[in-house]
Amino acid sequence: MKVSVIIPTRNEAGCIGRVLKEMPREVVAEVIVIDGHSTDSTIEEVRRNMGKKDRLTIQKGRGYGAAFLEGFKMAKGDCIVMMDGDGSHNPNDIKRMLKKIREGYEYVMASRYMKGGKSEDDTLIRWFGNFFFTRLTNWVHGTSLTDSLYLYTAITRRGLNKLNLETKGFEFCTEIVVKAHKAGLKFAEVAAVERLRFAGRSKVNSFYHGLIILRMILRRYD
Repeated sequence: MKVSVIIPTRNEAGCIGRVLKEMPREVVAEVIVIDGHSTDSTIEEVRRNMGKKDRLTIQKGRGYGAAFLEGFKMAKGDCIVMMDGDGSHNPNDIKRMLKKIREGYEYVMASRYMKGGKSEDDTLIRWFGNFFFTRLTNWVHGTSLTDSLYLYTAITRRGLNKLNLETKGFEFCTEIVVKAHKAGLKFAEVAAVERLRFAGRSKVNSFYHGLIILRMILRRYD
């Protein structure tokens, strides 16, 4: 099974190099970094630490979801892992997600809130927001998730091809979960520890992005 890892970046100097060094190369065939027009030394850091088969591209458009959509077109793997480049996602967790894929699951999500998982970066507001949106997603769409917004995910190429993904922003996190469920993909979760980002500041605005996600959760999907 060939595995592609897609990582969007935007001003992740001090983070992305360490993430690439931690990548479990024994199971990952290629890493595709989609850079969203960084103004710091992110691109130079990627070039210094990328493997021979890794690829770096400058994002044509803008947006978190748009970066993944571009990455999907480039990826050659039978399985695709989506993760962040700030260090909060531990690359070693990829092995446990792939174990579930090999067991027959098509969509595997890392979870901070199932037994064995935790977040080192939670505030009370973030914890409540994640709890509320996960419960709301489960209620509205019939999922049974413990952590719906943690986009550290592995999906089979076959499963991905069943989805018509189109959102360009952070709401992509909700769209892919709901559409994967509606497409009948076989779900699994694995416990994960969300680390503190290695450097810099989060680009997530709890209030603004929360409203966007709420709208996506309440949207009707055909």
